[in-house]
Amino acid sequence: MTTAILQSRLAAVKNVGHFDAEAVDSFARYIAEAPDEKLFRMNPYRYARETGTPERLAVDLFLHAAHAGVVEFSWGVICPACGSFITTDHALRALGEDRFCTICEIAVPPVIDDNVEVTFNVAPSARVIRFHDSEKLDFLRDSLTLFFSPSVADRTHIDRAVEKPVWFGTAPAGAKLETETSLAPGHYVLALPQYHSLRRFTVEEKAGGSTLDYEVLAGGELVQDGDRLAAGQVHMTLHNRLSRPVVFGAFTDPRPSSPEALAAKLDLLAGQSGEKFHRFFSVKELVTTQAFRDLFRAESIPAQGGLALKNLTVLFTDLKGSTELYSRMGDMRAYALVGEHFGILRDVVAARGGAVVKTIGDAVMASFPTPAPALEAAMVMNREVGRVGDLELKIGLHAGPCIAVDLNERLDYFGQTVNIAARVQAIADSRQIVCTDQVRDAPGAAEVITALSPVGAREMAALKGVDGHVGVWRYQ
Repeated sequence: MTTAILQSRLAAVKNVGHFDAEAVDSFARYIAEAPDEKLFRMNPYRYARETGTPERLAVDLFLHAAHAGVVEFSWGVICPACGSFITTDHALRALGEDRFCTICEIAVPPVIDDNVEVTFNVAPSARVIRFHDSEKLDFLRDSLTLFFSPSVADRTHIDRAVEKPVWFGTAPAGAKLETETSLAPGHYVLALPQYHSLRRFTVEEKAGGSTLDYEVLAGGELVQDGDRLAAGQVHMTLHNRLSRPVVFGAFTDPRPSSPEALAAKLDLLAGQSGEKFHRFFSVKELVTTQAFRDLFRAESIPAQGGLALKNLTVLFTDLKGSTELYSRMGDMRAYALVGEHFGILRDVVAARGGAVVKTIGDAVMASFPTPAPALEAAMVMNREVGRVGDLELKIGLHAGPCIAVDLNERLDYFGQTVNIAARVQAIADSRQIVCTDQVRDAPGAAEVITALSPVGAREMAALKGVDGHVGVWRYQ
């Protein structure tokens, strides 16, 4: 462990300003002392639960630690059927294409709201763990950690997947391994957990050969010669043509026994994602986090097509009478007040898990992963800005699908959801919040309204460029 480098990099995190020194010191101790498996695919929410750290602080700690080189991003598309963590080496840029789960043999579309998990590995320059070195990996101990998401809640099927391997080990670089073993009739797989590579073979009572040969090629591609063996004594070979060791294992096939069984399992899981997985840090939460926008900009968004979000909450603000403000106060004083108002909005948004997307003149566009914290932010910013030089905000909110894109090297959002949020803001009066039914009726919104007690009324509004009338709520 390179303690000096770790301390030096975390000192940079301390200097950010809003982190409590003890929180950073506690994080440093965790990185220095936690077992290797705890520092592989770290989940900020799990870290928060285990250490008693507030979730928002934990997320910001990990993002600033990634920026400082203490930890590194690790991205994975989670298979909804088995919980496999299908890694993507090119961050968000690779999420425009389906991933393939070799266990279930199904294409898994990446949905950044639901099944793309953002985790963190400790950087090898800060601390070396066995997951950095293939020679230190062990199939029985590490294969499940490599194959599956750490956020799977019910691990029964995972823990049983490799209970009785028929052959396993580590193949050194360039080595050819061989074994003789006796196999009973059944369905089997040989897997390379590091690469999520897997090949199936069947052992039958009588028909079939007696040898099975494998080659490991570039990128962990696994080539298999033959897929049917006769029960009894068989000869298996594995030739590792990589320049690094590879962990492998052959075991009973964990996939459901038929396509019908797999389809039934997927149907069952369709409405149970919350039960199947512990809460994990999703890409939607990442891209709507202020620290990510500040530290990493939009470097990872796919150049073509952007990223589709199923549901995002968009908030727009504008200052009432800003032109008169400059005339009344003079440029210098008015500019200072407007700048102070931007600072308040940014702090209020960031404290509730959102991010300021951009400023447009005296207006602000912000995004949130869910409506309730956005509604709370709107009510708090309306109150706080009103205390600054008698400034008056007009705020609008809407939630729905949109597209995240890289625009001028910054993350931005487009789509009808954004248009409606802007139009809703345009019909707001001074010191008024207008939100659509999609925001007002969302989980947690009623609790926010009860806690902050605004005076509200519903109406049907005609919005420019939007067909028909839209149900909105006005809060004063």
